[in-house]
Amino acid sequence: MKRFFIFMAVSVVALAMSCSPEVVDDGEGNPNDAPGKPVEDENATLSLTSEGVMHFSAGGGDGVITYTLEGASDDAKVDAVCDADWVTITEVGSDVKFTVAHNDLTEERMAMIFLSYAKQSAQVVVEQQGQPNVEFVASKLNGMFEKKDATHPDAYKYTVILSKYGTTGVMDYYANDSYYKFIIYSSIPAAGSPSLCVGEYVYDADNTYAADTFASDRSEVVITDSEGKQTVHKIEDGRVIVAEDMVVALITLDNGELHRVTYSGSLSLSFAQRVVSGPFSTLTEDYSFNIENGYMLLIYDGDAYGVGNGSWDVRFMAKQDMSEGDFFRFTVAVDDVSYNDELLYRSFVCDEDATYAGGTFKPGRLDEELNFSGSWYLPLEKASFTSIQAPFVGGNLSIERHNTTEAIVTVDVVDDRGHKVVGTCHCSLVELLDLSNGM
Repeated sequence: MKRFFIFMAVSVVALAMSCSPEVVDDGEGNPNDAPGKPVEDENATLSLTSEGVMHFSAGGGDGVITYTLEGASDDAKVDAVCDADWVTITEVGSDVKFTVAHNDLTEERMAMIFLSYAKQSAQVVVEQQGQPNVEFVASKLNGMFEKKDATHPDAYKYTVILSKYGTTGVMDYYANDSYYKFIIYSSIPAAGSPSLCVGEYVYDADNTYAADTFASDRSEVVITDSEGKQTVHKIEDGRVIVAEDMVVALITLDNGELHRVTYSGSLSLSFAQRVVSGPFSTLTEDYSFNIENGYMLLIYDGDAYGVGNGSWDVRFMAKQDMSEGDFFRFTVAVDDVSYNDELLYRSFVCDEDATYAGGTFKPGRLDEELNFSGSWYLPLEKASFTSIQAPFVGGNLSIERHNTTEAIVTVDVVDDRGHKVVGTCHCSLVELLDLSNGM
C-alpha cells in the first residue's frame, strides 16, 4: 500500500509539472510570469508566512494563505490559481482565502495553490482526508510513559490505547470493543503524573523511533467480538493529532480500511484498576456447549481448607494440548481426604456460603494477586486465555463415570452477571495428579 508521504511526494511532482503557471515572454527576451507588473516590482521577494502544507478533513472548510512581498509597492498583491475543481480561490488581497469542498470519496486527495508575483512564485499544498470506512468514538484512554532507552535514544516512548471500555493492561481486552494502540515517540518527557504530550505524530514505517512519530512495530487495532475473539490489524499509515483534552487519529489498516478515531477527555496515562470484588464475567449472554471428545485432568490438593474434606481441581477441555476451545475448571470438595478419584463421580452444588462441605464446588473469584480461584469458564485461543472469562457463583455440576477411562460432565451454572452456562462434555481421563504435598 502506498504511504501518505510517498503519495504526497509523487502528487506534488505531478501537480508541479501540470499546474505551474505559464511563463510568458515580456517582448524583450525576459520571461515574466506576470506581464503588466510595474518594472520596479520585478525584484520583489515573495515569502509564505503560513504553512506550506494545509490539512483538511473530509468535510472541507475555509483556508487562508498569508504572505509577504518585500520590495513591492504598498498595493501590490499576488496572483493565485488552482486547477483542482474542489478548491476555490475566494479572495486575493493582503492574504489569499480559499474554500475546500466536501470529499465524498474514501481516498485522500491533494491539490496545489500557486502564488505568483513578477518573477517570484510560491506553492501551497492542500491535503484533504477521505471519508473513513469506520468512525470510532473512544471513551477511554489508557497507556503508559517510558523513559529513553537504547532502542529509542532520541525520543520518549508512550504507549497509548483508545477504546470504549478501557483496559487493565496492554493485552487485557474486553468483548465487543475496538482497541487502537499507538506506540508514540515524542521529544518531550512526561512531567509529574504521566500524560500524553500535545503534538502531531506521523506513521513511521521504518521504525526509526524518531520524535513526533508513531512506530509501525506494535501499533495495531484489535477488534473483539461478543465472545471476546480478537481480530488484529496492523496500522499501515496515518497520523495522530493530540490537542488539549482531545485526540484525533486518521489511520489506514492492512485491509485497506480508513479509520477515524476521536477521543475527548483527560490525557493522563494509566491503566484501569481491576476491582477485586467483581463482577468479573465478560460474557454478554447465556452460553451453551457440547464437547464430544474432550479431555479431563484431575488434581488432588488434600485437605486444602483444613475442614477434614478432600479438595480436588477438576479441569476439562475441548483440546488435550489446550491450544484452543472451551476450558472449564471446578474446585470441588468431597467427604473424604483419601486420594481416590472415585469420590468425584457424583453431583456438586455451588458453595455460596464457603462451608467447604463435601458435595460442593467453590465459587469463582479473583484472589488478592488477581489470580483465578475457584470455578471458572476460560476459553483458549492460540494456547492462551482469551478476554472471555466467567466465574461460576451458582448452580450444579455432575460427574458421571462412563467407563474406566471416560466420564460425562454435566454443567448447569450461572456466572456473576447472571448468565447461564449449560452443557455436557464427554471426557477421556488424561491425567491424575496428587499435589497434596505441594508437588
